[in-house]
Amino acid sequence: MTNDEFLSRFVFKELTEDVLAGCEHFSCGVNDLDEYFQKDVLAYSQRMVSRSYVFCPKECPQKIACAFSVSYDSLRITDLSNRKQEEFRELNDLSEKRLKRYPGILIGRLAVNQEMAHQGLGTALMNFIKMWLGHGGKAGCRFLIVDARNAPDALVYYEKNGFTYLFPSEEVESISTRKDKAVVPQTTRLMYFDLKDSKE
Repeated sequence: MTNDEFLSRFVFKELTEDVLAGCEHFSCGVNDLDEYFQKDVLAYSQRMVSRSYVFCPKECPQKIACAFSVSYDSLRITDLSNRKQEEFRELNDLSEKRLKRYPGILIGRLAVNQEMAHQGLGTALMNFIKMWLGHGGKAGCRFLIVDARNAPDALVYYEKNGFTYLFPSEEVESISTRKDKAVVPQTTRLMYFDLKDSKE
């Protein structure tokens, strides 16, 4: 589904109290995501922790087809080894900008209505997010960042949509981010997408 097709079929809205009240029950089939969009989304927005948005079909505006939330963040690379920090800078053409963290936007939640799954909506939504956030911003924002659920379907989705793991493996991520340097199963994997790529 092209971006034009997506935007011609669906209406983009901020997920406000009025919009939520006028929409049918939304479920993507993942409990923590469903709970967020059903119970927590307005509190996060009111406290200015994140903003959430939805796409609704034009022919059925009370149905949420897909939803996502975003907030400002930064991609911190100081947990990487010195060699990996250099590799990251070289890979992303940032060798002259030797920062400890690089500006980005966190996709905190992203979900597709399970009734509309496997129709290309997830990829169309991600293409929209890249275009929407990667063009015309009023502040510097280089990366999209996600703490992806450490589940095969979620990881494959982000990989397919051009996201890169910050750490080369789950074990390295655990050792690098824990004070005790222990290897424990990770519930999420830190991934990023270079918004510069969306302009090329």
